Amino acid sequence: MRLLDQFGALIVFINTLIHEAGLPAPLTPTVLVAAAAMSDVVKQTAELTAAIVAGSVLGNAIWFALGRKYGSRVLTRLCRLSLSPQSCVTKTGAAFGRWGSALLIIGRFIPGVSLVAPPVAGALGMPWRRFLWLSALGAALWALPIILLGYLLKEVLASLLDALRDSRLDATLVVIGIVGVYLAWRYVRRQQAMRIKGVPRIEPAALNAALSNATAPIVIDVRSDDAAAVPGPHIPGARFHSLNTLHNLPLEQLAGRAVVLYCACPEEASAAMGALVLKGRGHLDARALKGGIDAWVDAGFEAPLSRRAGPNVVRQLEHEL
Repeated sequence: MRLLDQFGALIVFINTLIHEAGLPAPLTPTVLVAAAAMSDVVKQTAELTAAIVAGSVLGNAIWFALGRKYGSRVLTRLCRLSLSPQSCVTKTGAAFGRWGSALLIIGRFIPGVSLVAPPVAGALGMPWRRFLWLSALGAALWALPIILLGYLLKEVLASLLDALRDSRLDATLVVIGIVGVYLAWRYVRRQQAMRIKGVPRIEPAALNAALSNATAPIVIDVRSDDAAAVPGPHIPGARFHSLNTLHNLPLEQLAGRAVVLYCACPEEASAAMGALVLKGRGHLDARALKGGIDAWVDAGFEAPLSRRAGPNVVRQLEHEL
């Protein structure tokens, strides 16, 4: 505790920078313990908050700059790094459509969004000045409640640390156990990612040809349940069902027809996950559109804007960003 009292801000800054850069370094436990070790509440609260804000802005600025320069390519890399479909840009893109640039503040409290929001903001062309102050404000609003909670729980946390130090468990065994749990968790996530990659894909040209048949497949946009929440292009005739809805969607609505799902995320992660959901429920003929809506648009096929979203929503978002 004495070490954290003296160097807590520096440790928290380094942890925050590593965490915001996308590496698996849990931040909340470090902040809680550092806050519990404070001896000068006002001064050290300000120091810890400044450390979190500085680390967050620097870490987020890396992804923001990459998003401005490389666009969707950096999002593909980020999706592979996280191995999580929840980190897919489809979730963050829909959230930007709802919250606009305020997502850089709100996204701090939404799992899977805080890491992806900066490169998406960069890819959408948000000005540097707006990004920096919104990122700083979001980090500060996140930091203050966590620091306060850590200080209020200082006796509980100190007791836990003392119990761990006084226990007969060897510290090495504790570390090995923690690392083992983490590696097991990563293995499970990797297996999930491999299942997603194994979902059959269909090329945009093949889907376009199939849509003219009498037994055309049902096309599902998994980005939202509401077309108005998805500004931008969509495939004509597509139904809008989010991943949560697919878990309870009556299968008779699919009438035994083939299903093609699409999203706007790297490696079709959300669409592939939706196909797995349907397959798990017994609808075996479900595929993901390779390349998603971007590949469909790039191929030159018809892709009107959402009827209820309309171009005004898109223009409003572009103006705000």
